[in-house]
Amino acid sequence: MSNKRASQGGSKKSTKKPRTVFKPCPIADSSDTLASAAPNISSTSNAPAAIPAAPTTTQHTRGYQVYSLSDGRLGMRHKDSSMQVESTTSTSAADSVNSAQTEAIVAAVFEGLSVEEAEGLHPDHQQHNFTKADAKRPRPELRASARVRDWVPHQTQFLDELLRFFGSEYAIDTGDVRCHGCDKSKASLRCTECECRKLFCKSCIVNRHKDLALHHIKTWDGDHFKRVSLESLGLIIQLGHDNETCDKPAETTRQIVVGDISGIHEVTVRFCECLDDTGDVLPQWTQLFRKGWFPATTKRPETAFTFRMLDIFQELNFQAKTNVYDYWRSLERVTDNSGGSTAIDRYKQFSHCVRLWRHLVMLKRGGRAHDPEGIANTKEGELALECPACPHPGKNLPPDWETSPAHIKWLYTLFLMIDANFRAKLKDRGLDDYELAPGWSYYVENSKFKAHVDAAGEQTEKNGCSAEHKAILNANLRREGYIASGVGVVLCTRHALIRKNTAGDIPLGEKYAIMDYLIFSTVLGVILALLLSYDIVCQWYKNLPRRIKELPPRLYYDLTATEVRYAIPKKHIRVHGPAHSRFSFNYLKNVGRTYGEGIEAQWAYLNPVSLSAREMGPGVRHEVLNDHWGAWNWQKIIDFAPRLLASLRDADKTYAAQHADYMDFSLSFTAQQVSKWMRAIHEWDEDPVHAPDPYEEPRTAVTLKSTRLQIADEEAEEIAAGTLPLHDVSPGVFLQLGLDLEEQQRNLRSKQSWGSRTEASLASIQEKRNALARRVDSWQTLQDLHMPIVAQIRVNGPPTSQPHASDRASVPAGTSPSPAIVPEHSHASAAPAPKSTSPNHSRKAEEILLWLPSALPVNLRSTLLAGLADKERRLRLAQADDSLEEIRRYRRILTGILEFKQLNVTGTGQKAGTKVRTLYTSFQDKIVRAAARYRAARSALETLDAGGDWERRFKVLLAADIRGPGRDSESNKPGEGRYEISWIWLVPNSAGELRNMAAHPDPAADTEEYLQNIAVEWAQSKARAERWGEEVKLLQEEMRRVIEYFRWKVQWWRDQAHLRDAPDAVTRGLGIYAARQAAIFEGLARRCVEMWFPYLKSRDGGVPVWMAPYATPDLIARVDGARTSRRRPRRAATALDSDDDTADEFSASEEES
Repeated sequence: MSNKRASQGGSKKSTKKPRTVFKPCPIADSSDTLASAAPNISSTSNAPAAIPAAPTTTQHTRGYQVYSLSDGRLGMRHKDSSMQVESTTSTSAADSVNSAQTEAIVAAVFEGLSVEEAEGLHPDHQQHNFTKADAKRPRPELRASARVRDWVPHQTQFLDELLRFFGSEYAIDTGDVRCHGCDKSKASLRCTECECRKLFCKSCIVNRHKDLALHHIKTWDGDHFKRVSLESLGLIIQLGHDNETCDKPAETTRQIVVGDISGIHEVTVRFCECLDDTGDVLPQWTQLFRKGWFPATTKRPETAFTFRMLDIFQELNFQAKTNVYDYWRSLERVTDNSGGSTAIDRYKQFSHCVRLWRHLVMLKRGGRAHDPEGIANTKEGELALECPACPHPGKNLPPDWETSPAHIKWLYTLFLMIDANFRAKLKDRGLDDYELAPGWSYYVENSKFKAHVDAAGEQTEKNGCSAEHKAILNANLRREGYIASGVGVVLCTRHALIRKNTAGDIPLGEKYAIMDYLIFSTVLGVILALLLSYDIVCQWYKNLPRRIKELPPRLYYDLTATEVRYAIPKKHIRVHGPAHSRFSFNYLKNVGRTYGEGIEAQWAYLNPVSLSAREMGPGVRHEVLNDHWGAWNWQKIIDFAPRLLASLRDADKTYAAQHADYMDFSLSFTAQQVSKWMRAIHEWDEDPVHAPDPYEEPRTAVTLKSTRLQIADEEAEEIAAGTLPLHDVSPGVFLQLGLDLEEQQRNLRSKQSWGSRTEASLASIQEKRNALARRVDSWQTLQDLHMPIVAQIRVNGPPTSQPHASDRASVPAGTSPSPAIVPEHSHASAAPAPKSTSPNHSRKAEEILLWLPSALPVNLRSTLLAGLADKERRLRLAQADDSLEEIRRYRRILTGILEFKQLNVTGTGQKAGTKVRTLYTSFQDKIVRAAARYRAARSALETLDAGGDWERRFKVLLAADIRGPGRDSESNKPGEGRYEISWIWLVPNSAGELRNMAAHPDPAADTEEYLQNIAVEWAQSKARAERWGEEVKLLQEEMRRVIEYFRWKVQWWRDQAHLRDAPDAVTRGLGIYAARQAAIFEGLARRCVEMWFPYLKSRDGGVPVWMAPYATPDLIARVDGARTSRRRPRRAATALDSDDDTADEFSASEEES
């Protein structure tokens, strides 16, 4: 990049600074001829350097410097220099001199640093000797590394300051420091919690902490500070009057233990015995509660925990999955980690209070304190947080939604997904537990659920699907010692929020009766169209109408009253095999880009807490999981603003690209052909069970077995016509036996490459080798009859005219084929057999050359073995077909094995992992052998029928092509809606027609064949474009529903404020809390509008009606002002636009983007 272009590339916000000249420090050299680093010479020196008398050549160097700025950003420069060196002498630093030196700023792109800012880098900024490779490291790593490096010179000062803080600002060791409160007494006490570091006397520090009873105090002990409690200094907390004077205090005090985020404290309290408005003394637990301390008992409390401690623990439990035990032990260390005092053990009391706190917080957030009917009348599911983006009649749907036309009504579909997690177990510890909120949030009411499970009795689920899926396996598993082997739950498919009344403990396995109960508990009363996603829905839905009748009457759901559709999550469907397109989110209409796998992310969130929950009692476990599901839902709710906006931006962009690709693709065919394909898709949409599947990869039409049968029929016709075979074994059978021997040789080589080297294994291999050698000898006897020329080749070696080394064409350039994949008919690396009567005895059986027709020189094939070569060609075509089909089948199996391991085996122990790993390896070996067989077949075809039509079907198979189905596990790989599938999944599958076309060319037939093969790809392209178009519509509808739901929730909370009659103080609390909750949801609505409005206005040119209540004139003015400020006048086109520099600059900017 030139200096001119570098200066033009600067940020518009930066100001031009004077150029600062550096002494360059060459760090990395980009020249291949540079022998040593250039000396540091200032670029300010413009005097010409002395030129040696000897002839010289010019060599160029480039040095890199990375500079750390004061704000933590990094800038990089590199310096181009040229050196004159003697062409006849060594190019050492001593012999070289600089004749010219120019400095070019070419890059300053670390974290927004403009080129102009890089030019203004000051010499005081620290220089880092980074290599060119270092400069390509991720920018966050560079920034973090630079900050640490900048800090290192200050570490001594930091350590000194830390010890100074640990000590004292005052000369307390002299004993002359006066109290900063009264300025009379000697000071020896200070508070470690207060912001100030001042020293006080005993009386003053107690008076200052009447309202700060949970601060830690340290006293001077002559040579150091040691901890002392305020209680030991005489502080007594008067309860009942907010630390004010009590007219009737209790005669005695009580020492209690109070837990707080600052540690564990012993506090002396005096209770109030004044009479309240009812004429009674306020209970002691209530006095503590009004202080903000949660008592461990209501009878005679001696332990309490601050509200903020319980709140902090709850949030830590949500985010870090910190359990009660670890938190309490950490608090003990914070209190005293010296080992010099006995820890105060209140772990059990804290665990009890945490449970009660969870329950109270959930009741508070559910508005149960505002209901005049009280907590006891809480309805099932009433405490669960609903998904604002899902359709809720009466809350966020239009009044006339039920009468909407079909092209709009589909937007009101309720998407639900079902699954079970078998890591969330519950041990049978014989605990008799009580559940505080049975069925009030996410768990179903346990007694009703258990009655249904018991009534269903023992069931054995049968699998009628080609996939051995975990749900079927787990349905029939029994785990001894566990009350529950897992938990089942239902989420909304689009947004992955837990639905109310959908969770239930699974006692034995993932039975249909259990999952039926959970799904129809949450759709009770729902009159929306449903789409149910389940990883085994292809089996689950079959007898669903019959099973619904077996549910409790209150859960009955009429499947005929509304539209119910079924789908399999995208990651799971690829292990189900063929004939499942009607369950695919990629091909179902009116589903958008729904993924269906969000439930797996929820399990990953829940699994860490499941480890501790399995040790709990049934009731408290339900409460803990309900609490975590509530936290999960809330985080999803507050994340809707950025998430939906990002999704809509992406959907708009991808839909435009996919729709354009689909339209361009369609223009490649005639209107009649596209119309024909359209009709086929429409027929399948109407009847996906019986109509041909336009999205299904057709099964291989011709297999090796069918080809063998066809050749056998032809040979029978030849015998009937009088053409007698040379031997009882026909040519076709002879060739097939040769291919079988070829495969056995491959397998034996594979065992030697990967097998163990024990004596037993070596003996087994030798036995297999001996057996194979005998089979080869027998086959060669037949070969002498069918291919007499080969007998001479085996004795004398191949003729001078060698065959084409065509097998090498199947191996990527720059690599050498391994012995495991080199075709057996190759001569490229084969030495002639020794001249002996037993040529096979000098070779191992797997190394014997079989000399099939494809391995012979073309002159021998064409004159002597034309008929036999044609039969091998046909067998090789079928062999390649079968090999590809086998690779695809084993890849599907491997995908299922990996998924099974991830969802069921990971973390369960080494034994299970080893079994799965062994199974995976066995199938991977099968794929390797199938790939080697395919490459051998293709190599033979290149010899037998070079340039034939088969090349369009059977491409060179690279290792990178053996992938799929679907998206790979790497995060940087695109998904189904974006990525390009490997060609092995797009191979036309009507191989027989292709071969007939090669034998009898017919242009019309060739065109029709091509169109048949491409129809699936066209249908998939159409489906991708349609799904992205639906996604755009769904996202806009979900945005509208979110805003409408928040508006409804705001009004709901405002209505709760004055529903209940209560004492004045309680009424004030109810009103203030309701107003706060209303403000939270109104804030969420405003945040959504403020984030979405600029994009939607620029996209649609106007303000959506549903945004109007929050699209204030100030917001509109800000958006319009920002759009105006971003506009820039276009520069008039000049001749400069076509020069090379400008073109290079454009290419560079494109590359950076």
